[in-house]
Order: sequence, then structure tokens, then C-alpha cells
Amino acid sequence: MPPDLAPLMMGVTVTLALAAVLILRPLAKHFGKVIEMRAQERHERPQVSGEDLARLTDAVSRLTDRIETLEDRQDFAERLLDARRSSSRASLPEPGDT
Repeated sequence: MPPDLAPLMMGVTVTLALAAVLILRPLAKHFGKVIEMRAQERHERPQVSGEDLARLTDAVSRLTDRIETLEDRQDFAERLLDARRSSSRASLPEPGDT
């Protein structure tokens, strides 16, 4: 390495390090404040009360009951349609039975 290049490289390294500190420090501080604000907002959110939770649980159970009823009705209707189809196929004469 030539002797004239060492001071130049040292100067460039110090300049780049100083520039990185001057540019990145404010960005890091701002980013830290944003993270802190989000954490505080998340902490301050109101929690679900017991009454609200009970109402939600009741609503979900009613919806579950309604869905089960609808499934039972659909199964019944499908069984009726299948029975009707099978009985109509049985009463039709086969094409070669004339």
C-alpha cells in the first residue's frame, strides 16, 4: 500500500462514520419514538368487558344453533330429493323392456 493512500483512507473512513452518525441517529430516534407510541396505544386500548364477552358468547351460540338447524333441514331436504329421484327411476321402464 503506498504511504500516501493510508491518510486518505483514514480520512474517508472518519468522514463516512461521521456522516452515518449524523444521518442515522435522528432516524433511529424517530423510529424509536414511533415504536414507543405504538406500544403505548396498544397498552391503552380498552379491554373487552365481561358483559361484552358474555353477549358475544351468547350471539355465537345462537348462531351455532341456527346453523345446526339449517344443516339438519338441508340434510332432510336432500334425503327427500334422493328418495324421489330413486323412486322415479324405479318406476320408469328400461329402454329394452318393451
